[in-house]
Amino acid sequence: MSHLSQAIVPFAAAADARLTDGYAWHQAIWQAFPGRADGSRDFLFRVDRRKEGFRVLLLSACAPVATDVLAWQTKAVGPSFLAHDIYRFQLRVNPTFRRKEDGRRLAIYDEARLRAWLARKADAAGFAIEDDTLEVSAPVDETCKKEGHDVKHVAVDFAGVLRVTDRPRFTTSFNTGIGSAKGFGFGLLMLQPLH
Repeated sequence: MSHLSQAIVPFAAAADARLTDGYAWHQAIWQAFPGRADGSRDFLFRVDRRKEGFRVLLLSACAPVATDVLAWQTKAVGPSFLAHDIYRFQLRVNPTFRRKEDGRRLAIYDEARLRAWLARKADAAGFAIEDDTLEVSAPVDETCKKEGHDVKHVAVDFAGVLRVTDRPRFTTSFNTGIGSAKGFGFGLLMLQPLH
């Protein structure tokens, strides 16, 4: 992906637009890519509550256009950004596992299992987390409506310092996200290079 965008949406504007959950935000963000209603999602996003409103971060292959609700500030993400060895990171994910008996996907709440889940994902994504830097938030249940059905996710925020171990896999993971439920605002790996 080559564009990182940000929009601040005041609380009143979000309420007027009925942006109450991850799926509603996803639908609103789709409007920033006109003419692609039948295309596949090629963006990652994250919504954070700030004192001035909701901050929406968006990583996308092409630059988004402004909508009635989302006025974007966009900058290109050049190849040199992913050439560093060490980064401070933040990651909001929906950590799950598949139950062997029926293949059902279940949320993970235990901190030790959350840390193990992230270690597996990091290894597959071409990075390792530096010892003693990992912070793990308490899991928070989130529900939303998608096509008339209730959908539940568990949101967990990870933060710390990572070291790149496999550049191609790391680049791919940055562009495609980590974990499941990316269409609901999970999986965007936020990075700050450390020198």
